[in-house]
Amino acid sequence: MTLHAPIQQRAQRSHGRTILRLDGGERVIELHQSGCSKLFLLRGHGAPREAVFVNTAGGLTGGDTLHARVALGSGAALACTTQAAERIYRSAGGAACVSTELELGRGATLASLPQETILFDASRLERRLRVEMAEDAKLVLVEMLTLGRAAMGERAISAAVNDGRMIRRGGRLITHDVQRLTLPLPADPALLGDGTALATMMVVAPDAEDRAVRLRAALSSDGVEAALSAWDGRLVARLLSPAPHLLRRALARGLHAISPHNLPRTWAIQQEETA
Repeated sequence: MTLHAPIQQRAQRSHGRTILRLDGGERVIELHQSGCSKLFLLRGHGAPREAVFVNTAGGLTGGDTLHARVALGSGAALACTTQAAERIYRSAGGAACVSTELELGRGATLASLPQETILFDASRLERRLRVEMAEDAKLVLVEMLTLGRAAMGERAISAAVNDGRMIRRGGRLITHDVQRLTLPLPADPALLGDGTALATMMVVAPDAEDRAVRLRAALSSDGVEAALSAWDGRLVARLLSPAPHLLRRALARGLHAISPHNLPRTWAIQQEETA
């Protein structure tokens, strides 16, 4: 009788890497895409060029990695978004790792507007954003997290998130923001309360403080709690809501209030709600 030892197979993992560099004339001087990460460049009329990132794996789980790097030359303008919401699935071990590097040359303008990230029950996410920008460059950044799938009855999910943002302007560190969540959190108003969706909006630009009044008015909405601060060429807003669709609409209104350009076409937002 012959006994065979069981075959130990490691689960397949997804890895994606994308690099995009534009010169001052917004011409592509480097484009790299590998693994599950793809990139489409769109050009509209009267708006910055759009870069749409696509994760062909359809989501991430423990051990998967995504890395993106975008570099803009002097005076270039670009809006970055994703084709769909990113899904972080249940982890059998380890965290899904997402890292982004942004580089803005003199006078460059970048809007980083990915669609929301949806955390499934028992998921784990490590996310890092690093920005190097010139003193006169302009950055608009939005990141949204949805805690569970409301349509599937997922509430008070178990998940772990380590989410960090580091921004350097003119070689000087101006923002080092880290959010760590171990879910579920106690139902406490000092924490998330009944919130199931949260977002951070940042503007780093010479005129950031001038946008605060318009943004504050735009974020005022039933079902959404919002607060913002503006100082030294920076504006930071935090938003929280028990309903993800209400938070998305508030973000869309906020972006319309501070930017003359339309939202990326992949954002499925009712335009009448943002007018």
